[in-house]
Order: sequence, then structure tokens, then C-alpha cells
Amino acid sequence: MASAGRGRNGWALAVAVITVIAYAVWAGASVYTFMHLPPIPREIVTSDGKVLFTYQQIVQGKYLYQKYGLADYGSVLGFGGYFGIDFTSYTIELWEDYIASDVAGLKDFQPGNATQVQLIKPYMEVAYNKTDNVMVVSPALYNATQYAINYYSEYLGNESAQNRLKPDYITNRTVVTDIVAFFTWTALISMLGYTNGFPYMPGLIQPSTNVYVASDLMIFVFMVGVFVVGGFIVYTLLSYWRDPVTPIQLPAPNGLQRSLLWALIIVILGAAVQGLLGEYTMHLYASPILYGINLLNVLPFNVSRALHYTLAILWIADTWVIFSLFLFPYLGLQLSRAKAWGITAGAIVVSVAILAGIWLNYLQIIPYSGGEVMLWFMFGGQGRDVVTQGTVYLLALAGLLFYVAYLWIKVGETTVPALRTMSKILGISIAGNAAGIVLGALPVVHPWVNYTMDEYFRWITIHSFVESFWPAIIVDIIAMLLVIEGLAPVRLANAIVGFDAGLDIITGLIGTGHHYYWGGQPWIWLYVGSAISLLEAIPLGFAVIYALLVWRRGEARTELQRTTLYVVLIAAIGGGIGAAAFGGGLLNAPILNYFLHDSQVTMAHAHAAFPLAFGLPTIFMWVLMFYLAGAVKDLHLKWVRWGSLLYGVGFYLQALLSLVPLGLLQYRYELKYGYWYAKSLEPLPLDPRLTPFWQLPLAQDLVWIRMLGDLVASLGFVIIGLLLIITFFKGAARARDS
Repeated sequence: MASAGRGRNGWALAVAVITVIAYAVWAGASVYTFMHLPPIPREIVTSDGKVLFTYQQIVQGKYLYQKYGLADYGSVLGFGGYFGIDFTSYTIELWEDYIASDVAGLKDFQPGNATQVQLIKPYMEVAYNKTDNVMVVSPALYNATQYAINYYSEYLGNESAQNRLKPDYITNRTVVTDIVAFFTWTALISMLGYTNGFPYMPGLIQPSTNVYVASDLMIFVFMVGVFVVGGFIVYTLLSYWRDPVTPIQLPAPNGLQRSLLWALIIVILGAAVQGLLGEYTMHLYASPILYGINLLNVLPFNVSRALHYTLAILWIADTWVIFSLFLFPYLGLQLSRAKAWGITAGAIVVSVAILAGIWLNYLQIIPYSGGEVMLWFMFGGQGRDVVTQGTVYLLALAGLLFYVAYLWIKVGETTVPALRTMSKILGISIAGNAAGIVLGALPVVHPWVNYTMDEYFRWITIHSFVESFWPAIIVDIIAMLLVIEGLAPVRLANAIVGFDAGLDIITGLIGTGHHYYWGGQPWIWLYVGSAISLLEAIPLGFAVIYALLVWRRGEARTELQRTTLYVVLIAAIGGGIGAAAFGGGLLNAPILNYFLHDSQVTMAHAHAAFPLAFGLPTIFMWVLMFYLAGAVKDLHLKWVRWGSLLYGVGFYLQALLSLVPLGLLQYRYELKYGYWYAKSLEPLPLDPRLTPFWQLPLAQDLVWIRMLGDLVASLGFVIIGLLLIITFFKGAARARDS
């Protein structure tokens, strides 16, 4: 037993060391990356001396781009919302269109015609004078840029409502000019080669050689990793598989634990609103009007999208906090009612503040402020896709999670021996996630000046959630439940949790580099990002095997045991395939990512992986809490199983019937016209003959087909959600009557 104890402690120590190493490697890589950022020039000038934009305009434009939430609508360099136009490639296309028509005299210019682009390419030359820190462009680009300013003044102003933004969103021409200065900078660093040849513009910009070589190297590294990691996992399974299982009997919950169910009702309602916002946001792809009702004054696309994904993060995180507080008394940690409810109330209040801040900022109710301290950035929304929460709220959330992490590590010293290692690893994982949130709040009082640095920090924060620590957290909680219910041996559970956490953390944090392909980071990230991040797929793939093997053990006898394994199986298979196949398979290789970047295939990956890998297990935590409290009975659990199945099937119907076909359709037209066309919403002013992508009949049909998946997934959620709410209030009514 002593050696087994040392082994269990060894897993927790290993995860802690790996976490420190992973962050240290990332920090070291940061130094190199920040020494190779794309330059922000003192001026952008024409070769005959006219000034297009200054450094101050470029930086101010970046800030305004964030303040107006345009990253939650469209994108620059392919980073941002999946629906609105990519402002980088669209700006380049506007230049091509204007120069071809008004400078080169190509009245029959066809976008994507590489031969014609070669004729206008001399007018689009750009050079960087490092000594003077000046970017020099041809005189033709001066008027072409004025044309772009005129275009965006209409697009973001008088035409903003038809483009799914708040009506008359940006009517100040000076503001638009500064924003276009930022768009211009992103276009020029692309043309200067800082983005590895992204975005694709036929005849003008194409993938660099490194894109192809890195894709080949990635496959080699992955094959080696499969054999090494797979061999260790199989050895571990064979070593511990026949260990005995010992269920842990849990007593009836106390009054504090039962009271926490009230907080869960709020979380369940928040999850329901999150789903409705997702359906509304997708409806805007097809029409700016919701069945005759115009909500764009209060819920334009950028607001609804930001609230949709932020609510997803919050209801999952809040559940994990409440679930932790619910479990602590079982694990030997007694918290006072005041402390437990203080933590719970803090999580809910911060969540509401985050949502309100985003809404108020994107509707421009929070005014723009210059200077070093920008209140909209701190208390509103940062305007960074996914990491858009106000920095003060992020720091508050991080502080809350650090404290919960401390409590879990403390539980690792007080609980029964079988759960100590898993408790410590869970605490380490929550702390690692909190550290990533702190990085997402930097530099706290104002945005980063250089967009490339901004993207660098933004993605490490995202990866500290979904790629690194959230998988470790969810696997840990599931393993803990399997041990408690007598469905998994302790040594096997510890090995799975420790090994999975270590591999997720090291590959997830360093593998953040697969998001650094096109944002201006050095080319070395093509190799590091593709090779390391694909190794994340290995533990995800084996998660499916774990679930199937535990199912095949045949030890599920009670309704709760059967339901637990059923949900784990759906989550593991659905989430594992969504992350490994849709993510690692379709998107990770640089050459594939180059053409599918920020397309609907990316959204298919998110919708197949996130709701099943994280959402469904979190929903099961609700079920378990209500079950242990006596509200949900054995006879109700069959509905939980049906709801879980429909929930999983619904998201795969979304992906397979709508999102993946849409993404492949975008890919087809991108090859023909360029990246700009894949998210085009209205015709080019000088070429109205070309139907925009989102107006293509097939694209519109595929948008509407998604409704089938939405309805099935919603039905699954409603079955479980209503079951929990109805049984809870029935139980509360019976308690009052007695």
C-alpha cells in the first residue's frame, strides 16, 4: 500500500511539474516571438510622398476595431467571427477591384483571375524601410485606399443593419478612417510575407513553402507519438485493468448541499438562453429579421455571438464551481454556509457582470476613452474574439478559481485515500486554467498595441481552457465519479487522470502554436504548432477507448451506473471525434488550415467537440446533484439517457448536414476567387455581377438545414432541463407540505 501511495502522489507531482514546464516553454517562446513581430510603421506612404496612415492611426484603429466588437462579427487575417467579412482580404480585393477598373483600365476584370491580377500586381507593390520604419506603397494605392474608406463608411454606417450590425453603427468618418488604417496594416504585413502567405488571393498571395513542409513533418511526428503514447496506455490498461473496484457510499446531502441546487436553477436557465442565442445568431446568417421582428438595435450579430459563446463558458465554469462545493462535504472538507454561498454568489455575479459589460460595450453605451486607462476595456468587453470579457472581471474570475483550486488541493490531504491523487490533480488543473485567464486579462488597462502580440496572448488563454486544462478537469471529475460508483479501479483511474492531464497540458499549451500560423508570428510556429498540437488528438482518441472498455467491464448494475456510463460514452465518442477528427484531422495541418481557416468547418469542429466533451458531462453533474439530493429518482434516469443521446445526435446533425458542407463550399469558391469571397455578404461595388457567398442559394439552403440539428439538440437539452426543474420544485413543494 505504501508504494501504491507513493505512485499516486507521483502522478500529482508529475502534473504539477508538467504545468510549470509547459508555461515556462511558452514563456521562453514568447521572447523569441516578440522579437519577430510584424512592424507597425511610423508611416505608410506612397513612393511619391503622400501619407496614407500614421502609426497613431493604425494603433487607434486596432483599439476601435476592438471597441466596436468587429472581431465578433468579421475577422482580420482570418481571426474572428465566422460570418462577417474578413477585413484583411476584403481590403485587398477592394484595392484590386479599384486599380483594375480605374488605373489599369481592365473593365472586364474578374476577381480571382490570376492572369489579370498579374497585370495590376505592379500597382500593389509594397516595401518596408526598416531604417526609417516606413512602409512604402505605389501611388495607385492612395486612391484605392480612399475607395476602401468610402466603402467601409457605407458598410459600417448606412448599410450596417443589412449587414447584421446595429443600425447606423459607425457614422463618424474619422473613426472609419482609423479602422481602415488598421485593416490596411494587416493587408500590408500579409503582402510583405509576415503571415506565411495568408490570406489566399489568386495571383497575388499564396502559401509559403514552410506551409507544405510543416504539414509533412506533422504526420511523421504524429505517427511516432501514436506508437509511443499508445504503447504506454495499453501497458497501463493491462497492468491495472483487473484491479478490484470498491464503491464509496455517499451519505444523504446536508442542508448546505441541497441549498446549492437553487444556484443550479440559475445556471440551467443561463444554458437555455445560451442555446437560444446560438439559434438566433445562426438565423442572422439567413436574414437580418427574425420572423418579422427586428432585434438589431439590441441584439446585432456581434452582441448575440459574443453572449452566446461567453454564456457557454460561464455556465460550464459556474457548474464546476457549484459541483465542487457540493462534493466537498463528501470529501472531508466542511465549508460554512456563508463561505460556500459567498463563492457561489461571486461566480454568478461575475458572470452577470461579464455579460452585461459585453452587451453595454458593443452597443456603445459605454463610451470610448483614450489615454492609458480604457474603462470600456476593463469593465466592458475587450473586443477580442472569445476572450472578449472585461479584464477586471477576468481577474475576479481567476481569483475565484485559484481559491477553488486551493480547496481541491486541500481536499487531497483530507479525503479518502482512493480520491486523494485525483483531488490534487483537479486542483492543479483548475489553478492552471486560472493562470491562463490572468494572461487573457493582460495588459489590464488597455489593449495590446501590436495585433500579433494580442493574438498570441488571446490564443494561450483559449488553450488554457479547451485544449489544456478543461480536458484534464473533465476527465478527472469523470474518473472520480467512476471510482465512487465502483466502475473503475483506483490505480487505473489515477493513471488515466495523471497521464491524460500531463499530455493534455504539455501538448495543449505548446500546441497553441497551431493558431499562430497566419497572425504574423514567426514561421517556426508552423512546425511547432502542427507537430505538437496534433499530439493532443492522442489522449482524445484514447478517451473513446477508455469509455468503451469501462462499458465492456459489465459492472454497471444500478440505473445510476448505467446512466453514468451511457453519458460518458456519448461524451467521449462525440467529443473525441469532434476534437480529434474535425479538429486535428481536418484543421491542424497547415496546408488544410490555410484554406479552411475561420470557415464553417472550424465551427463544425467547435460544435461537435465543445458541447459533447464539456457540455454534456457538465449537464450530467446537474443530474448527479439532483439525484443525490433525492429530487431525481431512478425512474427518471431513462429520460436523462434519451436526452443525452438527442443532445449528441443534434450537434452532429449540425456539423454533418450543415456546417461541414458549408465549409467545403467556402473552400471551393475560395480557390476560385480568393479568401475574401468565402465570407462575402454583398456584391463588390465595381463588380455587382458576382453573387456574394452568403447570397448563394446553396449556401442559404445549408444554413436552413442546420435547423434540424438545432431542434434535435434543443429537444435533448429540454428533456433533461425540464426534468431537473420539475422534480426539484416538486420536491421543494413536498418538503413545505411536510
